[in-house]
Formats: sequence, structure tokens, C-alpha cells
Amino acid sequence: MARKAREKVPFGTYLVQQSCVEGKNIFDSDTDRHNFLEILQEKKAQFQFKVYGYCLADKQAYKLVLYDNGSDISKIMKSINISYAYRMRNRGKIFRGRYRSTLIKSPEDLRIVLNTLHGEKPCCDYWSAITDTLLDSDIYFTPGKSNRESVMIYDTETGEICLDVNPSCKDRTDCIRTLDQGMKLLKAAAKVHGLTLEQFLSNKQLRNSELLNFRKMTTLSLKEIGTLFGGLGESAVCKIISRNMGK
Repeated sequence: MARKAREKVPFGTYLVQQSCVEGKNIFDSDTDRHNFLEILQEKKAQFQFKVYGYCLADKQAYKLVLYDNGSDISKIMKSINISYAYRMRNRGKIFRGRYRSTLIKSPEDLRIVLNTLHGEKPCCDYWSAITDTLLDSDIYFTPGKSNRESVMIYDTETGEICLDVNPSCKDRTDCIRTLDQGMKLLKAAAKVHGLTLEQFLSNKQLRNSELLNFRKMTTLSLKEIGTLFGGLGESAVCKIISRNMGK
């Protein structure tokens, strides 16, 4: 019976799962897991893909969430598995057949996959010094049937994916379209509280409340909003938004 062709797209995001041959383990210890992450980091530098999540808890399988970033996912996985098998060559053949991959087609599906992965204990209990540089919080994602790459930020504490697309207010007269307009609004807000702009921005409760209101009435990007609100990064802006949704 012919093997089913993999579903692949240029600049695709995938949930990848690889198992081992019967009677063998991929990981016998945390040292093996560390070795695997070392290889993953080496291949990330070689192929320039991105890593959004991993699960190494199962001794006989592993899971990865990867964005190929224009490289071929098959070549990436082949290189990872060959390098790990070579490092563990004293054990003989380790991997069983082909890896399984699922193309993730929407931000909502990506959120579900990451939440499920992070919720599988003890998947995320293995954390090494490599992890902080290995995982990418800025998520590059190309939805299915689209050639447009979007940038998102995943907040592991809330499970929210923040798109760098603000609500459209272009038909409103109070819509903020420039940094100068935004700065005037912030200074006015600070004055209402009898504070200087610096004092206002250093008060996190006031700052965050104004940022949430601000986002509803601007076409500025997350990066531009962060610049206005004291030089916050896109990730910090996203976290403020996601952690206060519904409040």
C-alpha cells in the first residue's frame, strides 16, 4: 500500500511526532534529553527553523512544534534523527519508520496544540539551560491557503496567542494613527491623575489600564504601542493584553 503523502507548504508550522522501534528507548535519561536538545539547537542554527514547543517526557517518543521558516521539514527531521541516532549509535537502530507530522493551519489550532503540549505533564518538566534560547516566543505563522506571514507572540502563562493586528478603528474620529497623536493622549491621561508622564508610566496599574483602552482606538502596531508606553517590547505588550482580557 502506498504511503500517504505528507501535507507540506512553504513556510509551514507542524506538530511532529517520532517514535522508536519496539524494545528500545529514545531517552534513557535526562542526559539523553539534553543531548537531543543540543542537536535540536545545532540544527536550528543550520536550517534557521523555529521551535515553539517540545515534549520529551515519553522514553519512547518525542513531540516538536516547528516552523520550517522556508526550509524543507523532511530534511530538517532527517538531519535531527540521523544526528541523534549517530550520537546513540552504540544502541543500534532507534527510530521506527517515518516521523508523523500534522500541518497546523490556523492560529487557533496552534494555540490548541501548544496548550495541549504544555498541559501534558511531565512534558515541560524537563528544562535545560538550552531551553531559554531554543524556544521562540515570537511566532512566525503562515495560515493555510495564504502567502502572508504573520507574527504572533505566545504567552505560556495564559495560553494566549497575540496577533500583531489591532482592532480597526479607521472609521472613528478618535482613532489614533500616529505616534504623535498617541503621545498627546498619554500626556493628557497622566495630567488627569496629576502625574508626569514618567510617573504615570511607572505606575503599572495605571499604565496597563490605559494601554488596554489605547489598543481599542489605534491602528498602531504592538511595537509602536510598546514604544509609546515606556519602551515595552512586543512580547510585554501582548502579555498585558492577554492577561487582562475580559477584565
